[in-house]
Amino acid sequence: MVTKTVMCLFDVAIHNDYKDFLLQELAQIKVVHIRPKEKIIENIEKGDLFSEKIKKLRAEIERLFKMLNITDNDIQKLNVKKKDRKEFVVKDILELINYISEEINFYNNRVAELGKYIAKVNIELDKMKIIEESYNFLNNIGVSRDNLSQLKQLSFRVYTTFSKNLVFIKNLFDFSNFPNFFDTQKISEDRIAFFTIYPKDKEEDLKEKLRVIQVEEVPILKKYLLTDGINFPRIKSEINFISDTLIKYEKELERLKDDNIVLFAAMYEIVQNIEDYNWAEQQFRDISSNASKLQFFIPVDRKEEVRKRLIDVFKDKINIHSMEISKKTIIKVKETEREEKLKEKSYSKDKLKNKEDISSNIATDKDLKEKTPRLMKNNFFVRPFETLTRMYGTPSYSEIDPTPFLAIIFPILFGLMFGDIGHGIVLIIAGLIGAVIFKNKKGTDFLNFCWIIFYCGLGAVLFGFLYGEFFGMHNIEIGGHVFLQLNPITIPILNMSLHDPISRVTAVLIFAILVGVIHINLGWVIQFLNYWRQGRKYLAFTDSFVKILLLIGGTILILTYKFDINAWLSPPFPILLPLIPGILLLILKPIGKILGVSYMKAESYKDLVSEGSMETFETLLSVISNVASYIRLLALALAHIALMIAIQAMAGLIEGSGFWVEFAKTVGLIFGNIVVILIEGLLVFLNALRLNFYEFFFKFYSGSGIKFYPFYLDDNFSIINFKLRDEKDIVSEEIEREIESKQIHEDILEATKQISKKYF
Repeated sequence: MVTKTVMCLFDVAIHNDYKDFLLQELAQIKVVHIRPKEKIIENIEKGDLFSEKIKKLRAEIERLFKMLNITDNDIQKLNVKKKDRKEFVVKDILELINYISEEINFYNNRVAELGKYIAKVNIELDKMKIIEESYNFLNNIGVSRDNLSQLKQLSFRVYTTFSKNLVFIKNLFDFSNFPNFFDTQKISEDRIAFFTIYPKDKEEDLKEKLRVIQVEEVPILKKYLLTDGINFPRIKSEINFISDTLIKYEKELERLKDDNIVLFAAMYEIVQNIEDYNWAEQQFRDISSNASKLQFFIPVDRKEEVRKRLIDVFKDKINIHSMEISKKTIIKVKETEREEKLKEKSYSKDKLKNKEDISSNIATDKDLKEKTPRLMKNNFFVRPFETLTRMYGTPSYSEIDPTPFLAIIFPILFGLMFGDIGHGIVLIIAGLIGAVIFKNKKGTDFLNFCWIIFYCGLGAVLFGFLYGEFFGMHNIEIGGHVFLQLNPITIPILNMSLHDPISRVTAVLIFAILVGVIHINLGWVIQFLNYWRQGRKYLAFTDSFVKILLLIGGTILILTYKFDINAWLSPPFPILLPLIPGILLLILKPIGKILGVSYMKAESYKDLVSEGSMETFETLLSVISNVASYIRLLALALAHIALMIAIQAMAGLIEGSGFWVEFAKTVGLIFGNIVVILIEGLLVFLNALRLNFYEFFFKFYSGSGIKFYPFYLDDNFSIINFKLRDEKDIVSEEIEREIESKQIHEDILEATKQISKKYF
């Protein structure tokens, strides 16, 4: 029976004119993992014009979004119905790029033009505001059209500058050096206005002095002056006019954004799709002057559906061969002479003349499973832990996915170190709230972590009952009322209780070591299954099985006879329990070569003995260190309980009675529990992760697989339709031209007759 994670390799040959159509069809299927070429040279590095156009297109759309202040959140908020999506009908990708580029350039130019108008109007508005403040200053000193006309030999000038230049102004207009009168006034946070009255023959001296500092002259215009003062209505009117103009341009820019936001989102989506298209198109291999082939993987349960769909769409224009990739046997396919013959075949645009099996085009000396992607399919309860598995690495195609084991073991290890019913309930609630909040958010990792927290809460509750802990108390007690007494629970088979771990340190230590032994052995059991399914049954027994016997024997020896060497060496000689597996681990591989095991024939006896010796020594050391690592389960469990005792003790230091005393104690307990949950919870989480990665995964899991990444194109805002246009031959074009010329000639003669009848 074929499992749902088994892959099928499709090898498809098609005329070059239909490559874009094929990619579009595969994108709609959304279960196709395109197999990359063995060696891909980035076209951008080679200066490929097509890739350069895509790169330029990305820069243009990002520039447009920046000018319009469009963010990813603006795009994600859009909810576009299918009928309202923007459709792009083009011949091929190149035409699509050119069309999108023209559209983006049009809007870029329009937005840039509006931006220039807005910038220009803003400058004018700033100037008018400075003029208004400056004329307020002039009004304060009584300037009018009449009194200015009375200045015959004197000049009157008004300027604005930065406030920091005030000291320089006083030095420049020192009366002893430059006869004048001046005064200043602050008109804004960082600017001042000043006027000066000086002899007209000192005009050049004034200009020379003002070159030292940055000043702007305020024009004294007649339109702003009245006979008895300042024409403020005129100034206000001009400011309002400029403000209205600015609002008009800004509204036009906003309207341009709002009216075309779906189009902009569609073009942005198209640019992303084009980048995916470009990568996918590079994966085609030429098999003739006018045809190419593409290889891709799909889950085997979709094999017939995909084959039928491609044949229904492309009919005789496509040639398909498929191959199921076994997880058990080695699949090596080498290039044959038939490939060269296949390349010599001619491919018609309307029909593939060659219907040969083209699987020979797959050329590799390596096991095909090494290049096959892994599709991780787990049920709803297990799926969140795929995030943790991928942190270590994606499982290779032929190895067992450890996620289901991790989904059980991780919460147990977490709960063993963080056993508290109250804290577990908090984690359960927090995980559920997070899962609800982030349910529809893009990306699944954060949502998965919320569910992992939920499961960790369940583990904490489970061991909270075994430890008899509820927020550091041995009973479920709220407000002085006991709802449930947490009595000791005896663990079946082991016939032991973990209640009140501080007084049962030895029992918890033994339990932690047993958990470690079971955990490590489970890793070797999975390694055994991996060897078995890969066809290396001898290695499964001589490596994994013997290591399991070694660890079980050593555990029985230590737990039963402790470290009494005399008991080890006395009948019934329990030292043999770990010793015999150790010897077998040393000698069984050379025996395998003697027995003719295929995958050991290539190695010499010397190498096998050396390898066996090193592996035996490393296994003994690793077993001791690995099992010792699980003592941290006890350490963190005791630390957790000790922290809760300390928090309760500190809250008990608050003496007195009354509402505020009880309130202070409650706040202290809540704050202390929050600190424990956040800080120690993180520490426990990391230790549970470490134990799984280094003590468990390391035994059987390589994590060197290729993640199954389906090729698809986003279609939330856009629809791409490729329409192949028939290319006419030279003869047909000449005939059409001749017919068109003849028709035009006849039309001219008819027009001449009509004109002659009317006017002559």
